[in-house]
This record gives sequence, structure tokens and C-alpha cells, in this order.
Amino acid sequence: MFSDNRYGKPHLKADHKYERDNRIPEWHGWHACRRGLGSNLNRLGVDDSVIQRILRHSNVNVTQSFYIKPMDDEVRIAMEKVAADFDAKTAAQALRDSDRTVNPDSGAMPESVN
Repeated sequence: MFSDNRYGKPHLKADHKYERDNRIPEWHGWHACRRGLGSNLNRLGVDDSVIQRILRHSNVNVTQSFYIKPMDDEVRIAMEKVAADFDAKTAAQALRDSDRTVNPDSGAMPESVN
């Protein structure tokens, strides 16, 4: 079992000190996750009363007021660009191992043969 250093507990399965990867956005709690879920379900056309039940709110007004945040086209387009960039970088990274050599199981070809 492992845990992180924020609470002073040891990182038991590793032979190194835990260091958080600062490239990954920091988690800000369940409210952000639930609001994102509500907003995305709404964007996908799910009825507000169904979203209310998924999020287990007693009143649909709470869901509509605090958990459904409409997204304009500029924001959507920007986020699609971020997702495409992330997918491209993740796919390229999956083709190489930690030494940046081609992973033989990936089917990729080396960039040069010299």
C-alpha cells in the first residue's frame, strides 16, 4: 500500500522519495469533478432531471444553478485543441520507452538507422 508525502506518510512501494509531477493539474476536490460531470452531461443533451438524479440532488434547481455550466464555442474549440495535442503527445510517448528508444511492441519504426 502506498500514500503520498503530503500527510507525512511514507511512499512504501518505492525506493525513492515521492515527488509530485507538476505537469499534471492539481486536484481541487469533488465539487469540480461533479460540476464537470453535470456540465458535460448537459452538453451531451441529457435532461436536467436525469443529471439531478445522477448527482443525487434533491432539487433540480440546485443542479441547474451550481452544477451545469454552459460552454460557449470558443471554450469548446480551445478544449478540443488541448485534447488533440494531449492525445498526439501521449500517442508519441507510448511508442518510446523511458530511454526514448522505440518500444518494439509498438509497431513503430526507428527515426534513423545510423
